[in-house]
Amino acid sequence: MTALKTRLKKILEKTLGAVLIKQMYFKFEKISRFRQNSQFRKNNPLLAIPPDKWLFETFQLNYQKYFDDGNLAANEILKWSEDFLPEEMPAILDWGCGTGRIVQHLHKHHPYLLLYGADINNEMIAWNHQNIKGVHFSNISFQTPTTYPENYFDLIYGISVFTHIPIKLQNEWIKEMNRIIKPTGILLVTTMGTFFNKQLAQNERNQLVDTGIFEKAFIENRMAMPGNRNYSVYEKPEYFEKIIEANFKIIHFYDGNIYPQKFGGQDLWILQKK
Repeated sequence: MTALKTRLKKILEKTLGAVLIKQMYFKFEKISRFRQNSQFRKNNPLLAIPPDKWLFETFQLNYQKYFDDGNLAANEILKWSEDFLPEEMPAILDWGCGTGRIVQHLHKHHPYLLLYGADINNEMIAWNHQNIKGVHFSNISFQTPTTYPENYFDLIYGISVFTHIPIKLQNEWIKEMNRIIKPTGILLVTTMGTFFNKQLAQNERNQLVDTGIFEKAFIENRMAMPGNRNYSVYEKPEYFEKIIEANFKIIHFYDGNIYPQKFGGQDLWILQKK
C-alpha cells in the first residue's frame, strides 16, 4: 500500500506539480483534522499551539499527537542519556528545535536542566521566545560555527536535522558538535536510513547503493533550500559512520528498519564525544 501511495504521489507531482500537491495536501489536512483539532484547542485553552502551517511543515497537523509525541520523545531522550548526564544542572541543546515540540517537555521529566533551543527559522524562534518558558532560544545560521562556547553541553540532540543537511555541511556540523559538547558528552541524532528507500525511484536507489548517499532537492525544476522539508538526504549507515568516526564513537545504533517505532523509521544514533 505504501509503495502504491508513493507511485501515485510521483504521478501527481509530475502532472500537477509538487508545490500544488503540497498546498492541496495541507488544505486537506486542515479540513480532515478540523473537528479533532478544534476540540483539542477547546479542551486545552492555555496551551500555546504553533500555527498550522508550521505543524504541517515540521511534524503533523494533529494537535494531540504534536504534544503527546513531543512529550514521549523528551522522556525517551533523557532515558537514553541519563547514564551520561551529571546529577546537577546538565546543559542540553535541542539543535533544530523548530517550534519546540520536544524541548518544551523536558522539564516535566527532569526539573533541573539548563535548556537551549536553536533553529535557522527566526520566525519559529521568535514564537518560542513568546510561548515556551524555561528555555534559552537562539536563531542560528545554516553555516557553522555557532556562538556557543567550547565544551559546554552535556547533551545535544537533533531529530530530523541531518535528514535535511547536505553532505558537505554534515561534516562541518559534526565538527561543530564536537567543539561545543563537553568531554564524553552525548550527541543524539537521526538520519534517513534504508527504511525510506521505498520513497526513491529505481535510479535514485541505484545511486544510493553505489555511493552511499542520495540528496533529493528538486521541486518543479527549482532547488529546495537545504534545511527545508523538501531537501531530503538519504544515506547508508556505513556512510554516516565515516562522517562521525573522527569525532564521535557509537554508543548505540538503532536501525530504522528494525525499530521503526522510535523515530518513524529514521536511524537513531547515540554518540559520545571522543
